[in-house]
Amino acid sequence: MEKLKLTTAVLALSASFLAAAPAGAESIEFWTQTYGDQIKWTAAIKELTEAYEAETGVKVNHEIVPWSSSRKTWLAVAQGGAAPDCADMWWLHSFSAIGGDKFGPMPINDFKSKFSVEDFYEGALQDSTWRGDFYGIPWRGDIRAQLYRTDIAAEAGVTQPPENWDEVIEAARKMTKRSDNGEVETWGYSFGSAAKVVDWLMPLYWQAGGEFMTDDGKTATIDNDAMRKALTFMHDMVNVHKVADPDAFEKGYKARPAFVAGKVAMIGSAEQAWGNRLETENPEVDGKWSFSRSAAGPANRASFSGAGYLGVLRGSEKVEQCVDWLAYLSRDENMLKLSQAAGTVATKPAVMATDFWSDRPYKRVVAEALEDAHTSQHPAPAWSAISTSEPGGILYDMIYSVVIEQQDMDAAITTAQELMQAQLDR
Repeated sequence: MEKLKLTTAVLALSASFLAAAPAGAESIEFWTQTYGDQIKWTAAIKELTEAYEAETGVKVNHEIVPWSSSRKTWLAVAQGGAAPDCADMWWLHSFSAIGGDKFGPMPINDFKSKFSVEDFYEGALQDSTWRGDFYGIPWRGDIRAQLYRTDIAAEAGVTQPPENWDEVIEAARKMTKRSDNGEVETWGYSFGSAAKVVDWLMPLYWQAGGEFMTDDGKTATIDNDAMRKALTFMHDMVNVHKVADPDAFEKGYKARPAFVAGKVAMIGSAEQAWGNRLETENPEVDGKWSFSRSAAGPANRASFSGAGYLGVLRGSEKVEQCVDWLAYLSRDENMLKLSQAAGTVATKPAVMATDFWSDRPYKRVVAEALEDAHTSQHPAPAWSAISTSEPGGILYDMIYSVVIEQQDMDAAITTAQELMQAQLDR
């Protein structure tokens, strides 16, 4: 009897809540990772969702996907696991290939006109477009640029940042310092910001005019003149010009502390986030460093770039509501709020032209670098295995054998091409 009374009371209470809910109230499920300071990020999303609900009556239920489990989460979603209506996502090309036309990211070609895609950087849009389909809007960027010590450059007689590979070689030679006994005190050049050797090769290969695979992700395309030019540049910086540290190719190498200590004068592909870190964490080098656009290779200035995008998931019954929410987030003022909270570059020139993104010289350079953005995504689920910067990785082994072991370049490229194709054929 008591159990019956309790059940009746619960039902009555539930009914009262339902009666209190606004007629026609809608809600959508929206997931994001956390960026920057978690408290600041959560507060920014809360402000945006509340403002959107006040404007439209649609409630956005926001959930955090921890970075530590995000890859497994989105892999599960692409294979039919529980999914939100819309989300902040990444690796579109891989997860779309895995999900096919059943699960994971959903193309929203019919709604493309709602987003004014002409207002975004063209390079950033590569990260939300796959096989000609439009999946959403890129909102954050990870762009690389050239970073150099202005004090070391001035001392060496380098008056401006190098504009092309030949000038990089010349500047690196001048800035490399050796003691009387020949020991290197300052390396003139470092390829990248961490021991991610494959990431170092990528922009050099693009700058030479290469692409790693065909657009459909089915054919490896690395046995060519562009790869030989990129690998020759890497090999010669270490072994011929002797301006880059061979130990940088070993696990544990970190360019940033060496740069701060004056042991590295120039980094060819440095993370844009370093600008803020150098300002806040290393005041001892204030006025002694500067960013510049990536040096041009034989074909172009392509810079390593990544971007997160806001999109819809297959299976959602609230596609139009999601599109309206994402269109709201794509407004300039809201993109700026997301960018400020996350501490990442925005994907629209108008946002990068605001005071927030133009009050420091390095920020202005970063905005220019976005014009050179080349997506680091590739349309094959096997790309992460192919590109791992560990011994046994296909591209890593190719680079290491040519640059460090100085093995035959043609043989190394042929082997890598065959192994890569075998992975793509799986």
